[in-house]
Amino acid sequence: MKTSLRRANLFVVVFSLAISLNALSQTYHAYFGDMHSHSTLSWDANAGAKPPAQAYAYAKHVAKTDFMAISDHTNGLPQANYEIIRTAAAAYDRPESLFVAIAGQELGSLGATGYGHMNIFEAPTIAGNGLDNDAIRYNLQMAYQFVIDNNVSAQFNHPSTENGNSNFLGFEYFQSADVGMSSIEVINGTRSTNYERYYLLALQKGWHVGALGDQDNHGPYYGNLRASDGDIYLTGVLAEELTKPKILEAIRGHRTYAFETNPANDRIYLDSFKAEGHWMGEIFNDNDAHVTLEISAHSAPATNTRFRQAQLYRNGYLLAWKNLSTASFTWTFEDSASTGPHYYHAKLVQEDGDLLWTSPIWVNSPGAAPALPNVMTIRSLRQNFSDGVPQSFGWANVRVRGIATAGTHFGDSGPGYLQDSTGGIAVFGGDFTKSVVVGPPSSFEMEVYGAVSLFNGSIEILPYSVARVGVKPAVVPQLVTLAQLTANGESYEGRLVKISNARIVSGSYPSLNNSGNLTIDDGTGSFTMRIDDGTDIDGQPTPVTRLDIIGIVNQFDPTLPYTDGYQILPRRLADITTTNAVAEHNETPREFRLEQNYPNPFASSAFTALRFVLPNAANVRLEIFNVMGERVALLQAERYAAGAHAFEWDGRDQFGTAVASGVYFYRLAAEELGVGGKSWNAVRKLILMR
Repeated sequence: MKTSLRRANLFVVVFSLAISLNALSQTYHAYFGDMHSHSTLSWDANAGAKPPAQAYAYAKHVAKTDFMAISDHTNGLPQANYEIIRTAAAAYDRPESLFVAIAGQELGSLGATGYGHMNIFEAPTIAGNGLDNDAIRYNLQMAYQFVIDNNVSAQFNHPSTENGNSNFLGFEYFQSADVGMSSIEVINGTRSTNYERYYLLALQKGWHVGALGDQDNHGPYYGNLRASDGDIYLTGVLAEELTKPKILEAIRGHRTYAFETNPANDRIYLDSFKAEGHWMGEIFNDNDAHVTLEISAHSAPATNTRFRQAQLYRNGYLLAWKNLSTASFTWTFEDSASTGPHYYHAKLVQEDGDLLWTSPIWVNSPGAAPALPNVMTIRSLRQNFSDGVPQSFGWANVRVRGIATAGTHFGDSGPGYLQDSTGGIAVFGGDFTKSVVVGPPSSFEMEVYGAVSLFNGSIEILPYSVARVGVKPAVVPQLVTLAQLTANGESYEGRLVKISNARIVSGSYPSLNNSGNLTIDDGTGSFTMRIDDGTDIDGQPTPVTRLDIIGIVNQFDPTLPYTDGYQILPRRLADITTTNAVAEHNETPREFRLEQNYPNPFASSAFTALRFVLPNAANVRLEIFNVMGERVALLQAERYAAGAHAFEWDGRDQFGTAVASGVYFYRLAAEELGVGGKSWNAVRKLILMR
């Protein structure tokens, strides 16, 4: 094993040098296809799946692609069936075919005992014995060795952590397999999933992989399968000519790009992506720490879709971007800090929302690698184009930090919300929502790396990683009027706000486990309030009094331009309180009152609401004590107006640590403002159960 690993390492150097010398003066053509599909010979073929010969024919004549690989699962694929695929593919091995058919196989296993799936192309035999319990399906080193021994190309398929060890053991780098493992799926149509985070992770770990857009067809739409978003995912290959040797050479040399397309006849042509004249996929040396990059692309004449933005990344982090509004462009950028070993890749955004990912260009320069980027403000992500699309749409590996204002309040995947001093933003994913604590009195400060996405007009981050970096006082909601939200909803989107003295003028709370919209009015105008079924509000009686409402401003606008559809989302029942200070006849409460918490007892997985009423403005102190008289948490210590107020306690102390089950006491102390003001104190008992 060790001897073959060293030999493969030598091949990496020779092969990379050959590509670099040959490609400098080369021009290429763009060809389009799919490197991941299944025929009737695959154990998991869908209804309508086709035998290999018919599948290839469909891809050529109906989907109008230039190439396609059939990659049936090795478990349940005897060598005789693999030969059927090879024979069907070989029938196109003539220049006049104007189509490249590639014979492949999908090896591996998902789940805790596996490492994931990989496609292997044009190997003479299947890997292993074709049985479910075949050792090579569960041993990643054996799989890599098969690729090395057969000197063929392979790709990482749909990497993820959703199925246990399905990300190739965290993309641990094996230099011996680096040449053979030439590609990675960035998008996969059957799963309708974006694997950009794993593409960036593989590059970070040292793998030299190109970007692929695959469909993972299981029949019957070979080459034109639509993902759940309506797009068709394809791979673009820059090759000298449309022959199998040249297409495979280009894939092995990382001259590939992944892209989304719609309608079916749409294509994106990457005319060039170069650094100092070196093409995408190359590795070269640079000694002056100065690199000139060029990217050029155009849309298919049939659609003439305009590009919205071109983005350039260094070591996986955004380096520069250029806003566009044309169907073709050429952009040249000078990187004057290109020190150390590093790599570039680009990403294109079209006005219809379609994305394109290039493969990298690797550069070896003297010195240390460039430093990691600084934390970005949320405001910097919220600058919009005129149609409401954020200029940051599609940005990858952004780094933001803020205080959590919502966790699983809107479901296990959220969205949760994060707020810094410049604004708020949604974060969609359980990695974030299940990691946060949202006060009062305290909330977690979180740091998030992720990609900027858009859901019905609402900007959100899809997190790659999340980390707790501190415990901070909970965000105080910003007091606004509904007229302000109506006039400028975009500036408040993602923020925690408070509306005072509002009334529900239409609609009612939805029934249990349902969501619904209501209309509220605070005297300055009306606005939509949405009750999400992830909260504890659905199924509750609809209040008829005037209300103080705390919630997060969200947008739900399904069509361009994204300029409407703003709404306020209360996170929990305690966010909606009766405005006793301005009741039906504008009367103030006549007495001080501390009400019994609700629910009581309460479970540690939920919250309990602590409500109190003030007849006059007062300085308020609300605290939790244990049965020993020791203070557990200071929930509030600030000035409040006359009226009804409510706060939630989540069973954690002031440091964010969960306290034990048992009996606790909450005490409210209030002092009226001004000379001679009255003082009040009240204590009530609550029970926490874990």
